Amino acid sequence: MASQTRLGAFKILKEVVWISLNQSKRDHVFSTEFCHLMAREKINLPFLTCMNEDSVWGLNAAVDSHNAQTVFNLIDNSFGKINYSTAKSAILSVFPHKSNPEVIGDLLEVFGKEGIKPMTLANSPSAISVVLREDLINKASAALFDPFAFSAYRTPSDWKAAQKGKEKLYKEVVASYQEKRPKVYALEWQDQQDLLHIKLNSPDLGKMGAAFKDFAKMGLLLTFLISGLSQEMRKTDLLFCLPQSKKLNYADMIRGLLPEDITVDVSNVAYFSMNGPHFGDRYGIVRDLLNAFVSANIELSALSCSIASITGTLPAEQIHSAIQAIQGCFEVPSVIKKT
Repeated sequence: MASQTRLGAFKILKEVVWISLNQSKRDHVFSTEFCHLMAREKINLPFLTCMNEDSVWGLNAAVDSHNAQTVFNLIDNSFGKINYSTAKSAILSVFPHKSNPEVIGDLLEVFGKEGIKPMTLANSPSAISVVLREDLINKASAALFDPFAFSAYRTPSDWKAAQKGKEKLYKEVVASYQEKRPKVYALEWQDQQDLLHIKLNSPDLGKMGAAFKDFAKMGLLLTFLISGLSQEMRKTDLLFCLPQSKKLNYADMIRGLLPEDITVDVSNVAYFSMNGPHFGDRYGIVRDLLNAFVSANIELSALSCSIASITGTLPAEQIHSAIQAIQGCFEVPSVIKKT
């Protein structure tokens, strides 16, 4: 048996509905409008990603099941004739990944081997979260014990025993009040990053595992990652950041591992990441951030919200303006440049 990657634990958030939608706009006003609607109705978003693809904004979100019909109505009434996909889902999160590409590589490989197709995924500083169809969650949780060893439990049976009576504890708690300026533990950022945007056939997502494991062998850190349905039928968009390198051509490395019909675009970006005590209360917080970016003319390229964290990428030359915009709407005790 191959050596296992040691992790702390994993958790599952059940009774959520996944929603994927996109709309052609030349900035992130579409995402801002969606988050404004959720904030107005006080609807929590335990998972959210958005990305810009050729001036079309794609958005993936998860909402509690009891809010799903309200969200559908808001979409229909606010955006008119817009196509969107939905499914009863659960969110599986493994942690800590410590920005090690090997973790997402192992995860994608075992899911590909077992025929488990993520609908969307994202990483936060602490965890990698995957949105899966509700009927796949038991198969997915059992599959984790092949590539990973968890310090909290040794077998799937150990994990199931540990969950009894705790289901409600894993539901994210909505803050009972709204802070005028939400608190942030720290704002971290880093420039000199390559944002790779890969479009591939959805069944080939598992093959990306080998590429991430190669990146891990090179000692590279994975600072940002999201995926979502592409505008093209049966395609998946995968976006992630790696440090810029004069010696490594990431696009050629990936093309050498995957079928020829993939596309790889690379852009120079900076990323930022922050978390806070009430970031589990998604409504209002993401809206305020996106509003601040719109006011400052920040060209956000991608964003993820998962496990009480917000992480985003933007053109490298705009990072300082973005930091100022964040400080304008959040209480930020420290700003840390990572190297």
